[in-house]
Amino acid sequence: MTTEEKLVKKRSSYKGRLTMFISYLDTVESLKDSDIAELQLRIGKVESLYAQYDEVQLQLECAADDMQSQLNERSMFESQYYKALARAQNLLTKYNKSNNDDACSENVTRASKHRLVKLPTIQLPKFSGSYENWLEFHDTFSSLIHTNDGIDEINKFHYLRASLEGSAAVVIQSFEFSASNYAVAWKVLCERFDNKRLLIQNHVSALFNIDPISRESSVVLKRLIDNLNKNLRALESLGEPVKQWDTLLIHIVTHKLDQKTYREWEECKGRLDQNSSITFDLFIQFVRGRADLIETLEMSRNLNSTSHKSSSKLKAMVSVQHTNNNNTLQHRLN
Repeated sequence: MTTEEKLVKKRSSYKGRLTMFISYLDTVESLKDSDIAELQLRIGKVESLYAQYDEVQLQLECAADDMQSQLNERSMFESQYYKALARAQNLLTKYNKSNNDDACSENVTRASKHRLVKLPTIQLPKFSGSYENWLEFHDTFSSLIHTNDGIDEINKFHYLRASLEGSAAVVIQSFEFSASNYAVAWKVLCERFDNKRLLIQNHVSALFNIDPISRESSVVLKRLIDNLNKNLRALESLGEPVKQWDTLLIHIVTHKLDQKTYREWEECKGRLDQNSSITFDLFIQFVRGRADLIETLEMSRNLNSTSHKSSSKLKAMVSVQHTNNNNTLQHRLN
């Protein structure tokens, strides 16, 4: 069996597992308490399935003569995958909403809801004044605190102060700590950092100023992917047409790669149809697959190194024991 046939067989296995999950969803029309745990476990398994499929599919795409057929294969799988996952998440959402509606049917007054009690610990984001982190902080804080009707104004102000550091903390430092000042402090903070032009400039600069990779490393490659995704998502949310930047982005990033990864990319690119455009998503899939491969090799080397050290230590112990036994025997003979 050739390598390609083995990859196709693996891919068929992953597609079969997805089909089984879809069949399971067909049997679940409404959730009972006993079904929740099973559904959550199944969702967890399916979420990890995509990474396995993506690794195999990427290898098939890089080796394929007909790239379009492989891309069609990926498109069909991803369509089924995301629809199934969305369907499962929708079932959980309906179940949670039903339970929340039952709980809210109790007559709870607004005063009792807002009275000062010990609030549960919330892992808040930190913001020190860097435009690079503003959007992430703004969205997270808004979701956890600002739009949470279960937290009163004085506690929101407390959480806001606890989340700010450096130059960001100075912006609201002069505000007296009171419930009436929270909305004003939040507004001033947003006016100070929610500058669209500066945010766009900052994230574009981050893309152009990516640190070059001197040697191949799974950790560095994965960090590269995370930084790219973070800045591109931010630019897209700011209205920039990032979907049209594929060629420019590929040119920028490829010149930051280490020599081995760059050579592998050029070889992979050479196997593609010369008349078809290369998307940035395909490039990212290549880098992710390369990072996973390097990580596997690094783990193998570490395992072999540990095994060699253990073997050497065992041999030394046996040698010492053998010497001690000989010395004891010689002493007795004398």
